[in-house]
Formats: sequence, C-alpha cells, structure tokens
Amino acid sequence: MKILLTADQYYPPTLGGSAIATRRLAHGLAERGHQVYVLAPSTAFRHSIEKDGKTVIIRCRSIPALHLRRYLNRHQIRVALVPDGVVERTILKIEPDVIHIQLPAYIGAIAARVGKRLGIPLVATNHAMPENMLPTQNKDNFAFKLVGKRFWEETIKLCESCDCVIAPSITACDMLFRNGLNKQSVPISNGVDLQVFHPPASPAEKVALRKRFHLPQDKTLILYAGRLAVEKRLDVLVDAMSAVVEKTNAHLVFTGTGSTEIQERVASRGLDEHVSFTGMLDDQLFPLIYRAVDLFAIPSEAELQGIVLLEAAASGLPLVGANAQAIPELIKHEQNGFLFAPGNVEELSKRLIELVEDPELRASMGESSLRLVQAHAIEACVEQNESVYLSVLGAAEKKE
Repeated sequence: MKILLTADQYYPPTLGGSAIATRRLAHGLAERGHQVYVLAPSTAFRHSIEKDGKTVIIRCRSIPALHLRRYLNRHQIRVALVPDGVVERTILKIEPDVIHIQLPAYIGAIAARVGKRLGIPLVATNHAMPENMLPTQNKDNFAFKLVGKRFWEETIKLCESCDCVIAPSITACDMLFRNGLNKQSVPISNGVDLQVFHPPASPAEKVALRKRFHLPQDKTLILYAGRLAVEKRLDVLVDAMSAVVEKTNAHLVFTGTGSTEIQERVASRGLDEHVSFTGMLDDQLFPLIYRAVDLFAIPSEAELQGIVLLEAAASGLPLVGANAQAIPELIKHEQNGFLFAPGNVEELSKRLIELVEDPELRASMGESSLRLVQAHAIEACVEQNESVYLSVLGAAEKKE
C-alpha cells in the first residue's frame, strides 16, 4: 500500500507521545513493505523533503508555537504556516491508497478535506485532549473552557468525516464518544518495541549504565521520562520526593526537556543532591536510561495512553502513577505498581517509599509489568493499523 500519514507534531523535533508514536508507526509500516509518506511541520521557515529510514517526510513551512512558550526548547512545538498548497500538491502527486490522520489538527484537517474530495479512504487517530494543549490545568479557566470546547468540536467533526477512527486506549475511545463521536472508534495501542526496550541483561549492565549517565550507584533510582510540561504535574512528584528522601536512600532522575520551572522547584525544596536531570537523550541512549533505574513514576493526569509507561513496563520496572485517564489501563494497582489519587503528594510519597524500601516487591511488580506489556508489542500494533487500512480500502472498493 501507499500510505500517507499526517502529523501536526512529529519527532524530531517535537518531543511528545503523539509525535513519537506516529514516527514509530511510520517506520513499522515501512518495515512491512509499504510505501510510507509523512506530512509534518518543518524544522524551519521553509518547505523541505527528507528521508527517514525507509520513510519520506514532506515538511510544511512552520513557525514556533509561541503561545506554548513554556515548552519551547530545541525539541520545540511548531505549527505549520498556511500548509494548504503543499498538502494538496503532495496528495495529488503521491496518490496514496489511504490517508491516516494523526492528532487531528491543521495539516490533518486539510488532508481530510482534500482526501474526501478525491475519494481517498481516511483514517483518523486522536492522541490529544485539551489538557495537552494549554499551559494551564485549571478547568474553570475561561481560556481552558474555550479551547476545550473548540478542540472537541473540531476533533469530532474531523473524525466523523473519516472512514475509521482509532484511539490508543479504551479510555481514549470513551472520551471521543462522550464528546460527541457518533461512530465506533477502535482501540489500538501505540505499542512498544520489545527488542529495544527490555530489562538490563545483568546487574553489571545496570552498574555500567549508571556510571555512563553519572547517576549514583548506592541509591534506589526513581525515573520520570517525557516532557517537563505543566500537565505532567511534576510539581507533585518533586514535592513527594521531599518526604521520600527523608526516609529512604532514593534519588530521582528526570529525562526529557521543557519548562525550567521543575529545576527551580527542585532547588527551592533543597533537593539538588537528590535529583538529576539528564536532558533529552537520543534514540540510542533513551532506552538505556530505563535499564539504569529501579522504578518509574508518572504523576500526570492527562494521558490517553502513556508511551513512557509502555517503555518502562517493557524495561521490567514497577510503575507508580496517578489514578487518572488511561493510566490505570497500564498500571494494575498492587500488581505491576501502584496508583495514587491525582495530586495527592502524601499518597505518592507513601507508594514510592514502599517500593524503594522493598527490592523483592520491585522485582515481582517488574515481572508483572513485563507480562502486561507483551500485548502491546509494536509489531502487533502496526499490523492492527494495517488491517484497518485494508478494511477501509475494501469498503471503498465495494462502493465503486
């Protein structure tokens, strides 16, 4: 098949679940022998075309998303600037068999309109919710209400125009239904490469990796990986660490980039000696950080799945996360980790202390994570997307 993916955020340069998931899907489809093209924002103020492995990326002229200035860094969020022409020219030139819109937004909406006109089967996957779009989590805030209403109106409108709708979790499918989607959506996990993300081969490897990342050898390491963004509620994790380090020999590791407010909060709590920031790691180093640590924590309340949870589980780690949105689909309380009430610093610190102090519990929960994550192997998830494409193509042929 000739497949066109549209991605209003794509990695690189953007760090984020949807951006990374779309790239992994593109590569997985290409490995299965399909011709894969991606329409995404450029990394500069110009159009460009580039090869990324076996995929081709057509990049639309873009500008930084200045309204999201908290997130701006070398992995910044960018917005395509009037991409109508390049989107239509690309579709007319490629003549794709199917268009798969990721994160329904600007580029995706244009592609849907053009594809509909040309009779090309359309598939949409929604990876976002309003909480991911704004630098405030106050749902009573006027801007939050306005953006949230507009976001769901446009997302549902686009999804309704497509032949099939996908979401990365059951929670994400339910959210589409609650916000007005009148057709069934299909849950397909973002998936994780179990050959890339896996436990350390030996204790010696963990020792070597800690040395490589300049992390302490004599402490229990807690990892957070992802964007350092306001909706991730990292303030809750930092505040919980104040109690954790008083009672245990624990150390917190942040991997990712974003707002500097977290570094400032760490300093204000007097936690500099108990927290490390690795910055953003490249594709080769990133899987290794999971093998260097002992457990994973995610205080976010705005996850439609949580790719980092899949990666941590595949690395054999026990997981601690907020009991919110799709997180309970990957963290089974008291099986492969613990859930805590969203925003509850005291409960989070209690759960972290419990795991830090009990290596046998960490080991048993890590084994449970490995069993749970097998159902999310990337190969199976790519194949499920492929089956959707074949289904909409078959339906289109019957109409002709």
